[in-house]
Amino acid sequence: MRIISRYVLAEFFKALCFTSMVFVGLYVIAKLVDDMRTFVTHHPSFTLIFLYYMYVLPFIFVQVLPLAVLLSVLFSLGQLGRHNELSAMRSCGISFHRIALPILSAALMLVGVVLVFNEIVIPYTNPRAHHIMRVNIKQKSDEFFRFHRDWVTRRLSGNRILHTRYLDALSGQMQDVILLQLGSGGFITQRVDAPSAYWKDKHWIFENGTLRYFDEQGQVVHYDNFATYALPFREAPGDFIRQQKEEDQILATPMKELYQQIRLLREMGSDPRLEEVNLHLKIAFPFANFVLALLGVAIPFLFPTGQRAIVWTAIGFVITVVIGFFYIGFIAVGTSFGKNGTLSPVVSVWIANCLFGLLGAFMISKVRS
Repeated sequence: MRIISRYVLAEFFKALCFTSMVFVGLYVIAKLVDDMRTFVTHHPSFTLIFLYYMYVLPFIFVQVLPLAVLLSVLFSLGQLGRHNELSAMRSCGISFHRIALPILSAALMLVGVVLVFNEIVIPYTNPRAHHIMRVNIKQKSDEFFRFHRDWVTRRLSGNRILHTRYLDALSGQMQDVILLQLGSGGFITQRVDAPSAYWKDKHWIFENGTLRYFDEQGQVVHYDNFATYALPFREAPGDFIRQQKEEDQILATPMKELYQQIRLLREMGSDPRLEEVNLHLKIAFPFANFVLALLGVAIPFLFPTGQRAIVWTAIGFVITVVIGFFYIGFIAVGTSFGKNGTLSPVVSVWIANCLFGLLGAFMISKVRS
C-alpha cells in the first residue's frame, strides 16, 4: 500500500472512531431518556441497567455506522482539503480516483464486517438485552407469552392442517388435537383425532385417539383406534406459533433462521412477507456504508480547497448530510411498502441502494481527475 493510501486511510479511521462514538453516545442518551420511565417505575439496579445497555450497544453501533462513515469521509477529506493537501496530491499527478479508492475499499470492507457482525454477535447480544428488559427489569414472564397459545390452526408441510385447543410449545404438548391430511385434489384423505399429543424425537405422538380414512366423496372407508400413533414432522412445537417480535428482534435473527422461517411459513400457507423484507434488509442495510461513502467522497473535490473554501465545505457538508438522512428515510419508507405488499420485498429494500448508489456514481463522474 502506498504512503498516500495509508495516510488517507489513517485520517478516515481516526474520524470514524470519533464519529462512531458520538453517534453511539447520542443514541444511548436518547434511548436512556425513552427508558427512564421504565427504570423509575421498576427500580432496577445499576448493574442491570449497565448490562442491558452493554448488550444493546452492538445493535446500536450497526445502526449508526452508515452515517458515521458518511461524516468520517467528509471530515477526513475536508481536513485534507482545508490544509491544501488534496491540491498538493493532485498537482503531483495523483488522480481523484486514486485518492478515493482507499476510502471506498475501507467502506466495502465495513460492509463485510457488518454482515458477519449481524450473523455472529447481534443474534447473541440482542436476545439477552430483551430478556433483561422484559424479565429482570419489567419482571414479566417471558416464556408464557412466547410459547403458550389457545386455539391454534396451522397449515403444515406435507399438505396437512393442524388444529388444537391448546398448545404448549415450550414443553411440546397439545390438547384436543385434530390433524387433517389433504390429497392432491384438496379433499381430506385422513383425519387424526386425539385428546392429547406430545413432541419427541422429531415426531408428534398422538395418544388414545382415532384414525379415519376417507374416499374422494368424503365418506369414511376405514378407521382405527390407537393408544399411541407417531407421525414424523418437519415442524417443531415452536414453529406452530408465529411470534410477534419487535423490529430489532427480527433484524437480530440470523439469515439462515429467517430463510427457514420463510420456507416453513410458505408451506403452512401463511404470509412470509415480513420475514422476507427483513431477510433482504439484513443483506442490503450493510451496503449503506458503501453507498454513503460513495455519496460523500466526491463532495470535497467539487468545491474549492484552501482556507477560503470553509463556507463551500460547510455547504457541501450540509448537502451530503441531508442526502444521507434522506437515504435512511428512503429505506424506512421502502421497507414499509414491502411489509404492506405495495412493493415486492426485494424492490422495497434494494431500491434505496440502487438510486442513491447511482447518485453517488453521478457525483463522482463530475469530479475531474
